[in-house]
Amino acid sequence: MNPPTVFHLHYHVPDIAHATSVLSSHGIAPVARFGTADGESVALAADDDAPDGFRLRLQTNRSGMADVTLTPGPRLSFDHVGVVVADVSAVVERATARDWPVTENERRTFLVTPWGFRIELQSPGSDLVSELGSADDCRFESVSLVVADGIREAVDTGIRSVVGEVATLRVRGGPHDDPAVREATLAGRVCDSAHFEMASLAPADRA
Repeated sequence: MNPPTVFHLHYHVPDIAHATSVLSSHGIAPVARFGTADGESVALAADDDAPDGFRLRLQTNRSGMADVTLTPGPRLSFDHVGVVVADVSAVVERATARDWPVTENERRTFLVTPWGFRIELQSPGSDLVSELGSADDCRFESVSLVVADGIREAVDTGIRSVVGEVATLRVRGGPHDDPAVREATLAGRVCDSAHFEMASLAPADRA
């Protein structure tokens, strides 16, 4: 049985074009855009021309097993981390036993942790995971979730108890009040730059 592993990060960014350029420099290219035009939902491939009045809701960026969602926002912020687990139902059962809220739809299951961030769960055979590429091409080798120093141990223990030992996730303490995946290390044949930082997703004057 493969251990849980991080496959997905989601950020709100003030400048989609800038963030896209940064991700592309790591080899993580845009693959799809989703939004609205004239009140209708619109899905576009990365190189499709947007219709008049198109408003972007989110953009998917991907390389191998590394998937990053960008959504427009007034400032740079972290939304959630996605983890592939062997048994989603078992993780949900453990979360429910600890009174963590769980939200689900047809494609995603989210755990709402007590510390102000969410964890998305996917099974190895889910439709979403099957859309990803090979981990040999690109993957998150190490992901650093930074939380306030005073809760680091509780967060680390809580994730291990509910989700399991996520070998690619490190919980670190820091001076920030808002929990966030602030940096990651990428590995694989097509990753152009190994070190990824959340702060780089926004221009310096808009972070």
